[in-house]
Formats: sequence, C-alpha cells, structure tokens
Amino acid sequence: QAILAHSFKPADPHATRCLTSVVGGMPAYCQMPGAHARKAPARLGPRALLALGASAVACLLWQARQQGGHEAAFVAGLRPAVAGGAAGPARTRRAAAEDLEVMTQERAFPEEAYQDYDWDEKPDQAWFDRNKIDRNKVNMLFFDKFKKPVNFFPHKLQPGDTVRVTYMLPDPKGDKQVRDYKSYDPKALRSVKFDGILLSIRGKYHARTLTVRAMIGKTPDVMGVEMVFPMFSPLVTRIQVLRRGYIGRAKNAYFMRAMVGKKNMIPVDQERTEMDKIYQRLRDEGRADEIPDSTYPTNEWERYPLPRWVQDEDDWDEEKYNPDDVDQRTD
Repeated sequence: QAILAHSFKPADPHATRCLTSVVGGMPAYCQMPGAHARKAPARLGPRALLALGASAVACLLWQARQQGGHEAAFVAGLRPAVAGGAAGPARTRRAAAEDLEVMTQERAFPEEAYQDYDWDEKPDQAWFDRNKIDRNKVNMLFFDKFKKPVNFFPHKLQPGDTVRVTYMLPDPKGDKQVRDYKSYDPKALRSVKFDGILLSIRGKYHARTLTVRAMIGKTPDVMGVEMVFPMFSPLVTRIQVLRRGYIGRAKNAYFMRAMVGKKNMIPVDQERTEMDKIYQRLRDEGRADEIPDSTYPTNEWERYPLPRWVQDEDDWDEEKYNPDDVDQRTD
C-alpha cells in the first residue's frame, strides 16, 4: 500500500486515494473530479495486486537511477510507511526476505489449479480439487458459532430418559387479542417448562434436535403431545434429567407411542441412576471439579451397536471393526 501510494505524485491525490483503497482488498469507489461525479467500482484480486506492486517497485527504482540516486534512498523513504517508522534496515531486509519466501514457496496444487478458465473451457481436475468445498469444515464453522458448552447437557443423555426442558416463549402484554406483532414488546419472554420422555436425538452438527413426548389430560381425554427442541437454540435455557430409563439396544423410544395405560412406562436404568447419585454427592461435598466433563448427545447412528450402513462410509476404519459393536453382517 505504501509502495503504490509513493508511486504517484502528490499533485494527484485522487489517484493515490483510489489506489490505496483498492490495495486494502475491498471494493473501492473512486470519486471522479468534476461537476458530474459518479462512482466506479474497482476490484483487484491478489494476483493482480501482486503484479501491480512489482511494477510500481520497478518503476520507482528506475526513476531513482535516472535521477542519480540510489536504491537505498528509496527503501529508506518507504521504511516509515512499511514498518511504522520504528524499524531499521535489518527489519526491512527481513520483511523483504519473508515476502520473497511466501511468493516462492511451493504450492499445494499444480499450476493448472490456479489458472482462470473461460465459460466454454473445461478446467483441469486439479482446479476442482483446489476449489472443492469440504462439507464437514463448513458445518463445523456453523457448529462452533452456535454450540453450547459441553457441561450444559446432562451426562450420558439417551432416549428413554424423563427430562424437563426449560425454554423461553414470547410473553405478549397489553391487548387481550393480539392482532399483529406491533401490539407488544417482541423482546418480552417468559420461561416455560415441559416434562416428558426423550424419544430420540436427531440431526447433525448445530441442527441437532430433541424429541420429547408427554401425556397431557385426564382419562378418558388423555392425549400424547410431542415437542421438538433444537438443543443448541439460545431459547433452550436448561435440560434436567428427572429419571433414567433403560431401553436396551434400541436407538429410540418411538415404541412409547403405542404404549397405553400401565404399559406406558420404561424401566429404570440402575447404572446411570447410580452415576447421578455419585455426581450429586460430589457436588454436595464441594468436589464438583472431580466430576468429568459431559458430552454432546449423540445421534442414533453414533451409538452402539452401529447400523450396518456405517460400514460403507468413507471414514470407516476396517481395522477397528468389532462384531459386538456393529449389527451382524450378512453374506
């Protein structure tokens, strides 16, 4: 930026301001002199900026030689702008060496991957490999943006557990009948609790959801109500486990939809219930730091025994295959 700024005379401040703004990598709008001023967008890519900078340096060095000067004077004049005015010749040479190393370092892909192709030209396979978008990396960016702390979730949360989900709902005030969304404060929220049996945990990354089912009403008007909660939503403020349920090797508790009367219950999971008692005892004794960190609730296909189609995925490791962890294979 400093090199390009010095490549123009002070008598042309418009060109200096325009080119300096372009070097920043953002689209610049150059205000043209005259009565009828208009905006003209100017955008340069990194390769064009590099070539433009090299041309400016060559022109300035040639001008210095023609005037009987020396290249050192040119470098000394640019030193305050490039290094902030507090660097010496050694720092300038070191910065130049680092820039040269970056420019000459080996690229990860062949030269065909960095070329520009017209609409009627077929790019090389290396071009596709370089511009390939990793779906996992993109989803992880969103997951890191919306994820909650690991300890927000109870330990070993699984379908079949009776949970209490606390979430926020709009709390309109004022009009008895809300005819539009302008009659109450949209930021006014109230806390609501929903108790029920966790049927399943679905979704991937930041879009993971919890399906909770509860029986509401009294006989003979009792009915089942299910709610789906995005577990990483900021409106879900708390998840508590009221009872640990044991469903064996089942991946979900959808069978609870067909259970009626006294059959509408799940046996207690003794192992995880004892785990909760131990953790609660540690909290009461002031030894909460000894409790291990929780984990994010897992999907159906991430829990053992793994489904058979997992063996066809690209990340499947055949060396770690264990018949006890995966559904039995067939010929």
